[in-house]
Amino acid sequence: MTLKNPSVGEYYTPAYQMSGIPFVTSSIVNLGQIKEVVFSHISKFVTIKNHSISANTLALSFTSNGLATSKSNYFILSGSESITTEVKTDRIFISGSAGANVSFSVLAGLTVIPSAAMLPVTGSNGYSGVG
Repeated sequence: MTLKNPSVGEYYTPAYQMSGIPFVTSSIVNLGQIKEVVFSHISKFVTIKNHSISANTLALSFTSNGLATSKSNYFILSGSESITTEVKTDRIFISGSAGANVSFSVLAGLTVIPSAAMLPVTGSNGYSGVG
């Protein structure tokens, strides 16, 4: 007889109550280019920092479709701005919305919940405001 140990899923509250596993990356994105940052585990929090001058802005979204001008489901970070948000996600999308060679960094605290346990967060699945 086998033991069926329950696995942790995205609603496993204790995973969000402990300190996150560190994840950090830095890159450069140009106007109209989209970079997808994929996490191996679901995030507890995410911080994004735009290291460029104020004229070079970044657009942030949770789906690539959210970055479309017709959707406008994105958040803008001007140069030298950052945002920290407690959000559970397995990926973010970053696009240069003005200027060239926009330098950015992403810091996330990850839970022990594998990203495969994350439900697809899309507009077609009933999540409004994501694209």
